Amino acid sequence: MHPDINSSTTLREVIHSKRKNGQTVEALVLARLGRRIVTQAGKQFGFDEVSRNALVRYLELMPDDPEVRQALQKMPPQSRPVTPRIRPVRWLFWGLFIVSGISTAAVIHLNGLPLPEVPMSSPVSPVVIKAPPASRTPIAAASTHAPAEEQLPPIVIRAVGDVVLGSNYPQHRLPDDGDKKRIADLHHTLNDADIVVGNLEGVLYDYGKSRKDVSRPGYFAFRMPESYAATLREMGFDVLSMANNHSMDFGVEGLEATKRALLGEGIQPVGVPGAELATVTVRNTTVAFLSYSYLSTFTHMDNEAQIKLDIERAKSVASLVMVTVHAGSEGESAAGMPGRDEYFMNEYRGNIRRFAQFAIDAGASAVFGHGPHVVRPYEIYKDKPIFFSLGNFVGYRSLSTKGKLASSIVAEVRFSPQGKLLGAGVIPLKLDKSGIPTADYSLASLRTLDGLLDKQLEKRPVLELNVRAATGKLVGVQSVQPEATLP
Repeated sequence: MHPDINSSTTLREVIHSKRKNGQTVEALVLARLGRRIVTQAGKQFGFDEVSRNALVRYLELMPDDPEVRQALQKMPPQSRPVTPRIRPVRWLFWGLFIVSGISTAAVIHLNGLPLPEVPMSSPVSPVVIKAPPASRTPIAAASTHAPAEEQLPPIVIRAVGDVVLGSNYPQHRLPDDGDKKRIADLHHTLNDADIVVGNLEGVLYDYGKSRKDVSRPGYFAFRMPESYAATLREMGFDVLSMANNHSMDFGVEGLEATKRALLGEGIQPVGVPGAELATVTVRNTTVAFLSYSYLSTFTHMDNEAQIKLDIERAKSVASLVMVTVHAGSEGESAAGMPGRDEYFMNEYRGNIRRFAQFAIDAGASAVFGHGPHVVRPYEIYKDKPIFFSLGNFVGYRSLSTKGKLASSIVAEVRFSPQGKLLGAGVIPLKLDKSGIPTADYSLASLRTLDGLLDKQLEKRPVLELNVRAATGKLVGVQSVQPEATLP
């Protein structure tokens, strides 16, 4: 039975105020609490009892919130005591987006990823071995019974999809100084991680004519100045996959120029001849990266014998092995869970689900997909995360932002130094018309990502609520049930 509309009057007012003031997390927490109270109680509430229950429980999580405390104090005396908690707090929420401030990124978390609450560390110098970010908080630090390996700072990796910083071929479509700064400022979204990996869709090359006939419909070539490697470093990238259908747009010369430019800025290319394996060492833990695609120019994603050998070799030098793959059909119609051989423009684009599960079976720690230009669902397979498509990260005046193609994600995974998965989740993004992303917490984005998560709910690890004991501040909100809107 649904409550009378007056049962959440004060709660609605507080939520509206927080949304108006840009306090997205607080508004969402209050809305979920209200909805949870109603759906679990299953009874008619008296005047504003939903508000009272929700505000009281909210203050258990955020005791220092003056607005909520004041709203609760202004409410008329209750007719009866607040009902006891229906379930432990840690089961209250599903797919809630966490916002910690202008210098940190918000993440939908799985398995209790803690939220950084201090500004990100300064840009990392162009070296392979990276120091721990200043804002890193150990997973399960509040638990005195956590295994020793979980008491150590986790290895945090963020991954994005296709990256095109504009193109000067065949027409000039490069960013002006203002847009170039906006692109460089994306380090605010990426740098709060130990390692950042993406897919460079195009080449860094100052000369040459493309081997493609770009006058034909559906054929594109992307060429960025070699100096843009410095922008990629400023954005926060450590590893960039080149195993895609644009790394050979300008032949071997363009490929080699790109590798040189990236290496000159301390970014490791991977997935192409001479750069088959990339490794990054974080706090004495080595993480290996491998990259594949549907192209026979490089190691083909169906070459299971070679891929198995590659992963075995990577595991001999690294504790974690991350695999990226460029595969699948393209465009809005490519959205949805993959599970078959895919084609685009009559070209075989592989079976990304078969590939990803094979890679995990062979010893990979995680798989990140890109290529379809649209976000696809992700899953946990044998306790390892698979992101089937991350969408476009940056496609400055080069990649379409029509419809679903404007939505994107940053994937985040956390592992113990011994290789145990501690958490996986996403940061929601929206690309503007020029192809530059910003974090997106709109209701439309929330609904879309909730749908992606729900399809594979049974394959997800237990989700938890983590509250930092020292401050009582919220650092992660998760649940196992989807939530509707506030009644």
